[in-house]
Amino acid sequence: MKKIKNIQIVNIILILVSTLVLLWLTNLHGFTGLCRWNPQYNRILLSLWASDLIIITLFLVSLINFKNKKNKKLLKWISLITSSLVSLITIALFLVLIIPTFSKVESNYNLKEIESNNSLRENEPLLKLAISSDPHWGSENSNQDARTQILKTIGDSNYDGFLCLGDVSEIGSTYSSYDLALKEFENNLNGTPIHVLLGNHDALINGTVFFKKYFQKNQENFYSRIDYDNFHIITLDLLWDAKEFNKKQETWLISQLEEIPQEDMIIVLSHCFGYCSGYKDPETGKEWYDNKDVIENVDSILEKYNVELVLSGHNHLMEFLKHSNTSYSIIGTMGGLLDRASEYISPQSVWLDNTHFGYLDLQVYKDSLKLTYKDQNGIDLYSTVVKNN
Repeated sequence: MKKIKNIQIVNIILILVSTLVLLWLTNLHGFTGLCRWNPQYNRILLSLWASDLIIITLFLVSLINFKNKKNKKLLKWISLITSSLVSLITIALFLVLIIPTFSKVESNYNLKEIESNNSLRENEPLLKLAISSDPHWGSENSNQDARTQILKTIGDSNYDGFLCLGDVSEIGSTYSSYDLALKEFENNLNGTPIHVLLGNHDALINGTVFFKKYFQKNQENFYSRIDYDNFHIITLDLLWDAKEFNKKQETWLISQLEEIPQEDMIIVLSHCFGYCSGYKDPETGKEWYDNKDVIENVDSILEKYNVELVLSGHNHLMEFLKHSNTSYSIIGTMGGLLDRASEYISPQSVWLDNTHFGYLDLQVYKDSLKLTYKDQNGIDLYSTVVKNN
């Protein structure tokens, strides 16, 4: 009898461990987005939860007071063996994901962060920024030469800051990609201040721990605000869609927008887009264009407060779009494999290019923003002006 009770206690512990690990995994930043947009990961997660449910069911059945003691004992052993196997798998998965996060970052590279509360200079343009996204260091498909050339062009062009909108790494849980990124930033940007957003690839898997060590050591959340007198930069945490846009972030965003005077100019940065042209993934059936989730839950707020410009990456193309009084720019062309020709053209699209690597030159004036899309060598591809709303 005592032996059976001991088996039950061990069983309970194993079930608790496996359930806690699965809860931790499910709630990793960006992991549910990964599963929503990639069915193979969703199947793995569902299989793990199904296994956990099976061992819970077996344990509960083993508590039934069977008349045949041999059957009862056999069932308890089956329950223990099954829960042991499931627990070993989940614990091994946990260790694989958590152990690398204790690695010490030993970088000799010091990036100059774009700072808040800087005064705009007197001469026009008041501020000059370079923006690009999705370099994907660590990917075999990324274009290293184009990526390096973009940084060199920016470094030689006297910008006040460089904004990278995410997917610095192909897989965020490998710090070697970030080491390469820091080295290239340091070697090619010539001291240009830089601010980096978290992308969906940077968050893979438990990669947020690495990302914080390299790019956001002193930042609590993955969203922020940078002010330059009457010009404001708001960064949001949007990886795959609007699911990371929880109540806390929404409340924070609205408070920032209400605090900023209407006559001031605002640009909002995010990794994932709202409006964008694109294609339907033939393998998953997912629509990589006009993201209804972001449009309904995020862009609707930005347009309500007359935000001038929203900039995003995620899709590997350049595009300028306009809806209501707000302009939208996609600039995911920093080296990641360029997207195929767009099968779907957003009704909001004004200009689209998916044949060039490059970046966006953003010049801030007293009452307007000048956007110039440039290739990797700094040659102009398209230019437009966004007026103060």
